[in-house]
Amino acid sequence: MRSDLDLAASAKENIQHKIGTNLRMFINRLHTDFPPHWHTDVEIIWPKEAPYRVVCSNQTYDVEIDDILLICPAVLHEIFSPTPGSRIYIQADFSGIVSLKEIDKAFRLMSPALHIKKKTCPPEIYEQVCNYLNSIMELYFGSAPPIHIREGEVDDDSVVAFTELAPFGELEIYSILLQFIAFCSKNIDIFRGTDSVLVSSTYKNTISLSNVCTYISEHFAENISLESIATYAGFSKYHFERIFSEYAGMTFYQYLQQMRINYAQTLLSNPELSITDISFQSGFASSTAFTRAFKKSTGYPPSQFRMLNEAKHPLSANPYFAST
Repeated sequence: MRSDLDLAASAKENIQHKIGTNLRMFINRLHTDFPPHWHTDVEIIWPKEAPYRVVCSNQTYDVEIDDILLICPAVLHEIFSPTPGSRIYIQADFSGIVSLKEIDKAFRLMSPALHIKKKTCPPEIYEQVCNYLNSIMELYFGSAPPIHIREGEVDDDSVVAFTELAPFGELEIYSILLQFIAFCSKNIDIFRGTDSVLVSSTYKNTISLSNVCTYISEHFAENISLESIATYAGFSKYHFERIFSEYAGMTFYQYLQQMRINYAQTLLSNPELSITDISFQSGFASSTAFTRAFKKSTGYPPSQFRMLNEAKHPLSANPYFAST
């Protein structure tokens, strides 16, 4: 179970976790910014009355009312609250489930975050996504009356939390979360605006680039090259390089390096691993190359990134989060 998230005294957020679970869900009415932090939980943000701006690994997402943002585990993120208003949060620890290959693949496809925009999402797809989240809310909140926690007399500091799930409620919620993640993964081209029909026709009668990405996710820590992956996919090096960039939105080597960095971010939650151990386990040739690439991607060297781990270093105790 994760520790409470305590911000500066002027905007303190106390979250009551569900007893005996690795889940927390709350309705946040705080009008405050969250400094850079990360955790091993999946985080889903669903603004209902006010938008958010979220920065994940140097990518900015303007999350409008009724949009949904899924932030992948171990992604450094910062949240800006331009106006007051309620926003639904779901946080779930997937560290015991991420060993499933397809869960790992799903997070790598979505990384650093998946932004589901109500305005551009097909209505039937958006409705299904909302059904999953509403089912989770019903299980989590049940029929119990809400508990309003207030800091002083400031209305914006109220959050909604509850005490205990019904028997096997946690299992039910995780099963719905798995369905939600699977559904999002299957429809990721729609959420990201990719023309799936064009993609299918372009790679007809060849191994799909989705399978190529799966192969990379299983072998990224090895010494794999553009030439070897192109051969695996059945393309010439130059043709594969072009179509992969169109498919992934980045070059093969950028994709490979980002996958290694994403894995390193997860390993940094383990205090027993040294930076050198993590660099080699992630597929980097040296700790120097790892540190350089990691800082370029996240804005922080690995050692400082480790300090931003909310679970190990609560915000209130972290010198990097001290209010100015």
